[in-house]
Amino acid sequence: MKTKLEDIARHLNISKEEVIETALSIFEDAFKEEKQKDTKFKIANKIMKKASEELRSSNTRLAQRAKIIEEAKIDVFEVILYLIDGG
Repeated sequence: MKTKLEDIARHLNISKEEVIETALSIFEDAFKEEKQKDTKFKIANKIMKKASEELRSSNTRLAQRAKIIEEAKIDVFEVILYLIDGG
C-alpha cells in the first residue's frame, strides 16, 4: 500500500499526505451521500406506509384486495413469464 501511495503521489505531483487527505475527502462525500439517500428512503417509506394505512382504513374493499395480494405465495416473475409465454 505504501508503494501505491508513493506512486499516486509521484504521478499527481503532490505529497502522500495530500493523497490520503483527498481520498478520505472523496470517501467521506460518498459516504454522506449514501447516508442521505438512506435517510430519504426511510422517510419516503414511512410516508408511503402511513398513506397505505390511511387508504386501507378508509376503503375496506381495497384493504381486502391488498391483503390477498400481499399474502399470495405466487412469485410475480413467474406470473410475468407465464403471461409472456402465452399462458
